[in-house]
Amino acid sequence: MAGLGSTDPRQVGPYRLHGVLGDGRMGTVYLGRGAPRRGARKQLVAVRALRPYLLRDRPLRARLRQEMEAAASGVRSEYVADAAGCELDGAQPWIANAFVPGVSLEALISKYGPMPESSVRALGGALARSLTALHAARITHRDLGPHNVLLALDSPRVVDYGLALGNMSGPATDEMADDVFDLGATLVYAASAHQPFAGNMLPMAREDPDLTGVPDGLCPALFACLHKTPESRPPPSVLTHALDLADTAELPATDWLPESFVHEIGHATEAARRLTGRRLFGR
Repeated sequence: MAGLGSTDPRQVGPYRLHGVLGDGRMGTVYLGRGAPRRGARKQLVAVRALRPYLLRDRPLRARLRQEMEAAASGVRSEYVADAAGCELDGAQPWIANAFVPGVSLEALISKYGPMPESSVRALGGALARSLTALHAARITHRDLGPHNVLLALDSPRVVDYGLALGNMSGPATDEMADDVFDLGATLVYAASAHQPFAGNMLPMAREDPDLTGVPDGLCPALFACLHKTPESRPPPSVLTHALDLADTAELPATDWLPESFVHEIGHATEAARRLTGRRLFGR
């Protein structure tokens, strides 16, 4: 998270920009504030300025726009970052979600190591609930991983759903099963600080997942998520209860995250507050 540079825009769509949250293959993500439409309440957002060449295909733009509209109207989950509008046909396409004042799971595990089993169970319950909400709206994530799971002080949130633009042609049921596979791989990483397949999210044809370091109590559910046959993977609604037996995910994340994680997230929240000069909203 950093302030705007001399070459960064000051406005993207209806959002005034305050800082840079990150940069990747698909474009730069900015911290912005504004209203998605006239008369709507202003809010803090993470707005991604997409690289135009990624959206040359009209059917792809149409599907992405449809999913973002479906998310805005049909997804209500405290574990999914709210959709906050998109513009895909202009010279500078963009897509926005509600800003999550947190830190990625990837960054926290990389810095502090694996989470204890109780924390992984709560995280798994939260992520399974996020997929249940997305799938109910016929939206698949297609790129769920430690890099787009943000841990905040109130709850984890899934971000960047629907943005794996090179993987938008499979049947919806297969894509949903792929989301479950990605959930399993993400939780293996959270529990062990390594990926289940030779350093990658995806397996070789005959490779079994490496669950070294994963607590024994988590292994049956994670093996099921990582089954090579998509139709054999459990639905997210089943995983919610298999992983989070005590519904711990419904408690504030400060109750179940490791203390080091909470400290790091607090620093990130304060950094965002300094960039905007405003008190961050709660959920």
